[in-house]
Amino acid sequence: MAQQSKQTIKKAHSGLSYLFFNLPKTEKLFHLLIVLWVVWQLATSFGMHVHGDTLLSQITLIDNLHIYGGLGLFIFAILFFTLVLHRRKTADLYPWLHGNWTQLNTDCRTLLGRQLPEPSAGGLAATVEGLGLLALLLAVVTGSLWFVAINNHFDIAPTLLKIHKTSVGAIELYFYGHFAFAMLHLINWWRKTN
Repeated sequence: MAQQSKQTIKKAHSGLSYLFFNLPKTEKLFHLLIVLWVVWQLATSFGMHVHGDTLLSQITLIDNLHIYGGLGLFIFAILFFTLVLHRRKTADLYPWLHGNWTQLNTDCRTLLGRQLPEPSAGGLAATVEGLGLLALLLAVVTGSLWFVAINNHFDIAPTLLKIHKTSVGAIELYFYGHFAFAMLHLINWWRKTN
């Protein structure tokens, strides 16, 4: 039984290596860091009770952990976005900006045929990654701007908070969807290797 467990763990490790095969080591590390940081931000957000009319004096320890965690994530999200964009280019992540719908349409037809499309430049996986990066940037930028606005008593603070909370909904959707499709690719790989 212990031998079978070791083999399963070894195969799972091989599967994770398969998922991240094409990523440079630095990007893998950033990916892990961003994932863990986003999980932290989502976890602390569940304990927050900050609204548009919340005063600075009402900010709790959990709120501060989330706020300062978000400010740190802002820096790493910008670095991660820059790193990914340097390797992938805008045409890969945002093909519609270049009028290129070919690979995206092909991937959607493959998915509608109940098959998982292989990740490719300008394809569905790259497009979803690009949208996820934009959602992450929107969340950290609006959260950071809200922090500046509330500390300086700017009237726009409640609006920034609303935009931030909405963008976090997009991050959650992306996060769960990204994880689900990664698991589907892992299951698909697992079946092919058996």
